[in-house]
Amino acid sequence: MDKNTFLAIILSVIVISAGFVIQTTFFMEDVPVAEASAADESVSELPEAQTSSPVTTETAQSADQIEFDLDDEDYVAQTIEAETDKFLVTFNTEGAVITSLKLKEHLDGDEPVEMIISEESGLGAFGISFGDSTAPYQSESFGYEHESGSNEFKFYRNYRVRQSDGSMSEPFQLVKSYIFFPDEYMFEIRVSLINSENLAVPLNYNGAAYTLSTAPQIGPGFEKLDGRNEFRRYYSLAGDKRSEVKIRGNGTSESTTRIKWSAIVGKYFTVIGIPGSDTSKVVWSNEITNGVNESSRMFYVRPSTRSARVEDVYRFYVGPKLNRELGKYNTTTTNAFGFSDMYLDKAVDSSSWLGWLEWILRMFLQLFYKLIPNYGVAIILLTVLIKVIFWPITHKSYESTGKMQSIQPKIKALQDKYKNDPNKLNKEMAGLYKEEGVNPMGGCLPLLIQMPIFFALYGLLNKYFDLRGAEFIAGWITDLSAPESIWNFGDFTLPLLGWNDLRLLPILYLGTQLLMSKFTQAPSTGGQSAMQTKMLTLGMPIMFFFILYDMPSGLLIYWTFSNLLTAVQQGYISYKKKKEAQ
Repeated sequence: MDKNTFLAIILSVIVISAGFVIQTTFFMEDVPVAEASAADESVSELPEAQTSSPVTTETAQSADQIEFDLDDEDYVAQTIEAETDKFLVTFNTEGAVITSLKLKEHLDGDEPVEMIISEESGLGAFGISFGDSTAPYQSESFGYEHESGSNEFKFYRNYRVRQSDGSMSEPFQLVKSYIFFPDEYMFEIRVSLINSENLAVPLNYNGAAYTLSTAPQIGPGFEKLDGRNEFRRYYSLAGDKRSEVKIRGNGTSESTTRIKWSAIVGKYFTVIGIPGSDTSKVVWSNEITNGVNESSRMFYVRPSTRSARVEDVYRFYVGPKLNRELGKYNTTTTNAFGFSDMYLDKAVDSSSWLGWLEWILRMFLQLFYKLIPNYGVAIILLTVLIKVIFWPITHKSYESTGKMQSIQPKIKALQDKYKNDPNKLNKEMAGLYKEEGVNPMGGCLPLLIQMPIFFALYGLLNKYFDLRGAEFIAGWITDLSAPESIWNFGDFTLPLLGWNDLRLLPILYLGTQLLMSKFTQAPSTGGQSAMQTKMLTLGMPIMFFFILYDMPSGLLIYWTFSNLLTAVQQGYISYKKKKEAQ
């Protein structure tokens, strides 16, 4: 194998590693907030539980002492279905929770995307716990009211609390209202505590009155959270600074500083909560929940109060992770809540140093899609465009490789002649390159120039929202954001690899990669060079076959078609040279 091919591999690895180091060191915008940070110092703190006019210490309850005596209502458990502009909603009066929240405009297969995953846990979303985030939510049946044509769904229940002296408190009412708005993925939840006797609501569980929690897991459904094809991340925003929440070993992390919003973010969808004004802290958790394989939850803790009537307003965005939807809350005139500068769009992940290049490539992808409304075809056309743009550079690269091939016999002769004198060999090799007009780096430098395109396309095709559910070939590639499959193994999984499907695209990728290597590989001179050549022509493609096996179809279409075009280009150059030599 000639040196420039080997150097191309080494330099590519260096460039990739350096790129990630530079991005991590200089362009990271996320600061963990699991512990207090410098960014927190500039943000005013939320009221702590003990500063929120607590109930007197005589009535404050501990976790093992607090008891609830339900009033004598006998509300009937029922399921209520509703439809809004954006959602299909299912309520359960047991706990006054939402058990299903489907997005009408986004599909998961043939069904609307389900944003609440409870699996076998039996838990819904937006349950109320009396106390902090460790308490289970109240699952008794609530009364229910809804006026025909209204966008408000109201649930209520009376409670009494056994106080520390053993007596029962006067009854108070818990009211929870869900309010939806036209053409909005954001809705309101109003939580009211009302004591008709004008006495303080007797809820003080170590300083907490109640906690509002999200579902055990946000949707859509997934096979596994591998960090690449699907993931769950946790964010908060204070001022205009987004921070990533790092959940520690105990499975929870909390913020006691004032934040604009908190979020659980998946690859394409997100749940963002805007806390009530008196929320003392937000807790993020991935602790194991019984009946759920993997949990991702948020809790909003409301401190105790001495008021006889309390109303807290929470807003939740549950929907696609799209700038055009999330950006609506930066301008008062574009959302129903009058919000401005909420920066919900900061929940969207972006490449810090190649975002501009991703944007350019996305513009061309969208242009091709408008011409031919098939994203698979649009990816192929984008691949052709990139090849045309880089044709002069790659042409010079292949010419340099061809020249290196032509002088291989002379290089071999020098290696044999000066095999015991490395310094003399290097000097003679340099003279040979100069005499023949060959640049040993000419074959690899053009490859390095194209590396930013490679990274930008990887970022674009791996997370571009519009590829989700986009069909390329009916019956085969039905979702360009997911791996394709030509045969599912059912309950069988390949040992070690964990594969449950036979995929055709990775096989085609491997075939085109080997074909490209055949056209671009310099002839071997034997010995160690032959071993290195074999490693590159067979080992590297096979290694990437395993790496890319479960990658999204759109990405593999690009790489496979790019390999095919490269092989065609090099074949054309070789044919042209042979014809000229005749």
